[in-house]
Amino acid sequence: MNKTRWLVVTGLTVVGVIAFLLFRPDTLFTEVRSDETLEEAFAPTTSTTTTIGDATTSTLVAPSTTLPDESTTTLANAGPIAVTMGQFRGIDHSAEGTATIYESDGQFVLRLEEDTRIQNGPDLYVWLIEGEDYEGGTPATFIDLGVLKGTVGGQNYDLPADFDPDVARTVLVWCLRFAVPFAAAPLT
Repeated sequence: MNKTRWLVVTGLTVVGVIAFLLFRPDTLFTEVRSDETLEEAFAPTTSTTTTIGDATTSTLVAPSTTLPDESTTTLANAGPIAVTMGQFRGIDHSAEGTATIYESDGQFVLRLEEDTRIQNGPDLYVWLIEGEDYEGGTPATFIDLGVLKGTVGGQNYDLPADFDPDVARTVLVWCLRFAVPFAAAPLT
């Protein structure tokens, strides 16, 4: 009888550990802070190439932090302009904050502003979908912007060169592991 009890306890422990690792319920109660600024999203970078023997490496170099003289500032480099924005609402999870799409010199960036606060979960991704709002189910088409960088705070996501703000009208935070939505922000 002791051997049977030992096998049952061991089996339940193994199942419990596997279930914990798959579902990660602890992530629902933790925050991941992101502190990116809008200026970082549009900061120009330069590339340097170094050749040593047969190996070639490329390195991205951040721009200097020296500000330009005011007399050289023109409207062409006035900075990013907010094209569209929306407020997050939770979908069976808590969420709040602002999503804004900015444009500067033909480059678009989705920014989750500093007021962003989305309940954490496993495997969260940021998607842009067509339509005025999320209507349920897995979207047929979407622009995958990658893993959610943080559940709290400002963060930037580069948009593809062919991005059309008149087509992609909703930001969706999607749990890939369980194929469920966490939050949506219709852009107006």
